[in-house]
Amino acid sequence: MRTKLCLPAIILALTVQTSAETPSAETKAAMQELWRRGHCLLSSVLKPAAKEAVIPRDIGNTPVIVPRLRAAVGKLLCYAADGATIWTADDQSLYRVDAAAGKLVKRYDLSDGLGDAAIRSIAVSGDTVWMATRSGLFALDVKGGRCACVDDIRFSVGWLAAGTSGVWLVSDGGVYRLPSGQTKWRKLPGAPAIEALASVSKRGFWWARWRVWSASKMPQVFATVDGLYAICLGRLIHYPASGGGPREISDKTWRAVAQERKVWALTTGGIVRYDAETGKTDRFTSGAGMPSGRPVALAVGESAVFVAAEADYDSRRRRFTGGGIGRMDLSTGKWTVTEKVGQTSVRFVTALLVDGKEAWAACTLYDRVVQLGAHPGMAHVKRYRPNVSGLAMLHFDGDAWRVMSLDRQKPDRRWVLGQKGTFAIDSIVPKRLDSMWMIDDDRGRQDRLWGVFRMVPERYYSGYYISAGLLAVRSGGAWQGKFDIRTGELALGGEQPELMLISHSHGARLVLADGHPVVLGIESIGKRTWAVCESGLFVRSAAGRFTPVVRTAHRAYWRVTAGAAGKHAVWFGGDGGTISRLDRKTGRLELVGVSRGRKILAIIVTGDAGKDDAVVVRTGSTKAVLPVSLASAPGLPGAETIAFDGVKWKASDKDAPSAAMRFSCQKRGDYVYRGGKRVAFVKGVFRPIMLCEDTLAGKLWLGTYSGVAGIPLPDNRGQ
Repeated sequence: MRTKLCLPAIILALTVQTSAETPSAETKAAMQELWRRGHCLLSSVLKPAAKEAVIPRDIGNTPVIVPRLRAAVGKLLCYAADGATIWTADDQSLYRVDAAAGKLVKRYDLSDGLGDAAIRSIAVSGDTVWMATRSGLFALDVKGGRCACVDDIRFSVGWLAAGTSGVWLVSDGGVYRLPSGQTKWRKLPGAPAIEALASVSKRGFWWARWRVWSASKMPQVFATVDGLYAICLGRLIHYPASGGGPREISDKTWRAVAQERKVWALTTGGIVRYDAETGKTDRFTSGAGMPSGRPVALAVGESAVFVAAEADYDSRRRRFTGGGIGRMDLSTGKWTVTEKVGQTSVRFVTALLVDGKEAWAACTLYDRVVQLGAHPGMAHVKRYRPNVSGLAMLHFDGDAWRVMSLDRQKPDRRWVLGQKGTFAIDSIVPKRLDSMWMIDDDRGRQDRLWGVFRMVPERYYSGYYISAGLLAVRSGGAWQGKFDIRTGELALGGEQPELMLISHSHGARLVLADGHPVVLGIESIGKRTWAVCESGLFVRSAAGRFTPVVRTAHRAYWRVTAGAAGKHAVWFGGDGGTISRLDRKTGRLELVGVSRGRKILAIIVTGDAGKDDAVVVRTGSTKAVLPVSLASAPGLPGAETIAFDGVKWKASDKDAPSAAMRFSCQKRGDYVYRGGKRVAFVKGVFRPIMLCEDTLAGKLWLGTYSGVAGIPLPDNRGQ
């Protein structure tokens, strides 16, 4: 998601409602819960955070510590397909899935040698699965079933790519290559883009949005017979397979597509064609042959290249200009620009797909220009936007485009939350399709077109959540549009599906669809259709419905407020009554249960109960509204004090005093103090609080804004 920085705004106290409909008491409570949590997590997406995340200039000799972070909500972060096997990972486990059987084969964790760090990228080469983590490079020997760290390769953020010439790693610690058939990684010469990446990563960003920012820093890394290509901080670079230094092909680059020995790049000003065989670079500028406007999509076929541009709004003429689809014939170099197909304007094509001589385009239809506000209660910030009247699929059969209209689905109805106390009921409709996948059936025929699109409020331009669904089917040799949204099946609705929090106290707090999972990919693997989402790994059944094979879940709710270290695990409690357990052997943080209507005030470990710890928990009353995904979580007693004897939870009359802490944090800041003196600076956390000291593992556990963080106990000599 691309967002803007927070801007000052007037806070309106008036509640905005657009209909006689009134939210239920349960919905009102959920609204208050999201408003309570609506702190700014997005203002560091485009630039380093001005406060609390960057390393202060006056830090002096205070040690800087990078924590091990675990989010309160699990998410799948990356995946790779190898034949009929899918490898996917969250921030604490690697999953191996038999795609043909539709079953989870094995889950790897700390007990299998996996590093105690989030996996951000996966590449498969033969019997080895390579993993780029936040603490370096790891390799899984598939036959032996053990993971091991690769010595001497260290980085914070890295991306992997496998090709015929070997495996490549691009990171803020440098670029590395493992040639095919060899066992020793080689470090390659640096490039200006890689040096800039290292500088950006060193300054630090709020971890809450690090995943999104990482995607924009390095949106693509792929390998071809000619070597490695990577888009790094907007610059497309090429490392040749034959050796030698890197070459920068283009800047301001969004996306790149390989076609045989050529690579096409989509830039802010047009497209670039790079021929690896000759080293020649050709540039095509928007409006000079290809359509004018902002280039948004690129697809390369065997005989033509397609590019889509989004129209610009001309405020003087009060209409949109430019936009449309450009097609360049590869044999002649001639451009053809299409702005209308019949009576349908195609100025807002947002996604393209090519298969041989055929092509598909996803088009947002509009009937007029309107001014839309950001959200309820923010009438002073408006933009000129197309009034979306629907979506359409366009099909190019080799000669001309034709329109495949999509049935207008019944929209979702959600309460849209704006600034403090402002809300309005609105229809949520698909307004923009971001990507498409051609899916095989069980006989290998490509007869279904799936897509990922944005669900947006009809009356506001700001805020959306991602969904996915079927777009078109081929029957009897002809394609027909068929729109089928699968938000619920893929668990994409968010934690409170009836609500959308767009912003709260704009200028101090901003949340644009935060908490809604995104789709990583939809593919045909093992003769089955798979959807890989942050919410889990889903397979399409014979009945046509998606079911989870790997499902992510809440581990805590949302603010961790107490912790205690035991022999077998570290225990955490949240302000919504969740109790979670971090297993020392596996390294997995998993939810134990929920004491509904309570918040966790203190946890103490009273002893060793054999196979687990004996725990006593003190709770307090709360009105926190839990996410819908926690409705089926195991229930724990709702007493003021509850205890676990290693087997069962029950109400207790034992005392659970808050543990004395040698360390402290300021209310707003990332410094760790002892006795009023700074002993450490924790990089990349947001509003930390002290939870517990774990002398067994030599760690200090902190509660962050959206999870827990573990750091080594600071060196306190001389304190």
